[in-house]
Amino acid sequence: MKIKDNTKHILIKFLDYLKEGIIVVDGDKNIEFINSYASSFFKENPVGKHFTEVVKDSYLYSLISYEDKKDRKVEVEIEDKKYLVNIYYIENKKIIHLQDITPFEVYKQAKKDFVSNVSHELKTPISVLKSVMETLETEQDPHMIKKFIEMAQKRINQMDNLVQDLLILAKLESKEEKIQKQAVKIHQLIDSIFEDLRHLTEEKNVKLYNETPDNYTVYVDEQKFIIALKNLVENAIKYNKTEGLVKVYSYQQDNSDIIVVEDTGIGIPKESIPLIFERFYRVDKSRSRNIGGTGLGLSIVKHIIEAHKGKVWVESQYGTGSKFYIKLPVEKI
Repeated sequence: MKIKDNTKHILIKFLDYLKEGIIVVDGDKNIEFINSYASSFFKENPVGKHFTEVVKDSYLYSLISYEDKKDRKVEVEIEDKKYLVNIYYIENKKIIHLQDITPFEVYKQAKKDFVSNVSHELKTPISVLKSVMETLETEQDPHMIKKFIEMAQKRINQMDNLVQDLLILAKLESKEEKIQKQAVKIHQLIDSIFEDLRHLTEEKNVKLYNETPDNYTVYVDEQKFIIALKNLVENAIKYNKTEGLVKVYSYQQDNSDIIVVEDTGIGIPKESIPLIFERFYRVDKSRSRNIGGTGLGLSIVKHIIEAHKGKVWVESQYGTGSKFYIKLPVEKI
């Protein structure tokens, strides 16, 4: 069946729109056709040339040179990307279809890492609980029994916090929960967060300063924004030095509201800053577990702020403290 010139033109244009590579090789292994996406696999325009002259990648070279005329499916790496390659034979022509599956591989690895991390985070408290229960079966001393029950309660709280954070993160990532914005006076909100965390400041003698203007108003989902800010302030207290300070202040810049949580704590090493908002990432694993927390707090902060069409970032110097910035678009409702 012959294809009309107009139809052929439309098909070629369609193939050029594809974000997948199409390469057609004739029986003599000359390149007969490539679409725009596939052009990056060649040194120069390959059409009409033998593949040995123009192919620049060894994997693609082997796929074209392969003599077995059976349709097949393989996965290959070309220029640091992973491709699913389908090879078809039609009328003595070899058609090579390359689909970039790198994002799927990244997702698969992230999913695998997530399951591994959750399992690891639950393993320690479960092991402690198991040990506590075994000890309680034979323990007679009321003082020791009370001590072991308190230990068990601490681990139960740890697991409960992890589950709650996972649920929050899952809802944010799936965009199930809508952002309901309203006018919120940031000074009063921060005061309430400081009051909730007063017990932590007393343990380390950390001073809290709310330097936001009394009538400074932001338009946010109040409950979700409280979660984000509370995470930042709580971290600033927990990772602070004894007799350190935490201050929160705000200002407007370039039609944006900027809220800063600044501390005099241990700071973050330069190499860790790009990773700090990743799930379960910890700068100092042993210190983090001793302090408590799920390793999800900053990831939750990032998702909440991004759901507000905002941005969060950190400036820090190891050993001298950190500044976490929240940037929100100024808007009126």
